[in-house]
Amino acid sequence: MPYVEGWEIAPQEGSPRSAVKLLTVLSVLLAVLFFLASFPAAVSATVKGRCKDCHEMHSDSASPELTKGGCLGCHAMDPAGTRNIIEIGNSPIPQVLHNMEDGDLAAGNFYYVADGFAPDYGKGHNVVGISQLQPPPMDEPPGFIGSVMIPGGKGPTRWLERQELTCAGTWGCHGDRTVEDPYKAVYGAHHEDDSVIDGSTVGKSYRYLFGIKGAEDRDWEYQATPAEHNGYKGDPQHMTMDTISYLCGECHALFHPSIFLGGMAVGNHNPWHRHPTDVDLGSVHPTFPGSEYQSYMIYSLVTPVAFENPTGKESHVDERSIIMCLSCHRAHASPYKDSLRWDYTEMVAGESRTGNSGCFTCHTLK
Repeated sequence: MPYVEGWEIAPQEGSPRSAVKLLTVLSVLLAVLFFLASFPAAVSATVKGRCKDCHEMHSDSASPELTKGGCLGCHAMDPAGTRNIIEIGNSPIPQVLHNMEDGDLAAGNFYYVADGFAPDYGKGHNVVGISQLQPPPMDEPPGFIGSVMIPGGKGPTRWLERQELTCAGTWGCHGDRTVEDPYKAVYGAHHEDDSVIDGSTVGKSYRYLFGIKGAEDRDWEYQATPAEHNGYKGDPQHMTMDTISYLCGECHALFHPSIFLGGMAVGNHNPWHRHPTDVDLGSVHPTFPGSEYQSYMIYSLVTPVAFENPTGKESHVDERSIIMCLSCHRAHASPYKDSLRWDYTEMVAGESRTGNSGCFTCHTLK
């Protein structure tokens, strides 16, 4: 067929030009797929899947918000079992109570304080439905101060008599702590877009800890590495309410330096009266070389540190790294007293060691 200027004759199916065009399209698609695969998949804690996986319409039990057993119904499905993450539908669900060997997630494991499993109530938080309330003085949070500033308002004026810890709400950690009911405090958070953790809502807060910022490891630090872990937010200026240590200080106010949480504004003003938190290593020793921290260079999963702008991929430690509450403690419970990350009684200065551990991860010259 003759060529006419301004016109292009469409190639016939099966012609060489058609085959070339098809191969070109396929090559472009493969290049796009390869490009996308080079980036990590977006991490989201938003629940996906069938409604019936978490809710039931005509339950015989009085579970709130039509859930199958409330918080523990999903996050403690098999306490004696050996799965630390259970997948229901399309959603992996971290288990805060399980019996998996070497399977404790970032926050620890309530197994060590749970009734029915030879509990030691001093090894973690005693949450209603898991543990019994401890006798005085441990029936209220150590270092508690009434009416401290928290995201959205103020904390309770006093700790009520015989008040047990709850998962969320005023008497717990997760959700909006200005809302007393644990389930109303986290209402809707599991279905919210949490691709950006900015603390503006419960769903957009780090681990649903209202107002707290950070970077969430997709597997809750199961088999984490020094370059792939939770990213904890710290603030050595103590001017914000969005750090993980501030969250702890909302109940343990005397243990945090912020003037809004008691800290150095109450009692002993010496920051070394208690181990300081939200303090960067450079504020104690301006330079790393020659300091007792000089050998803490690779991020430790056992003794983690916080950062002002965490990504969860910080593999190195320097003078800008920040000591926080979770540098020494687990959030839920641990095998050791006071929910510590290691056995404090085994820390002996001056003994030869094959490697730094526990306190000596930071205090490398001791």
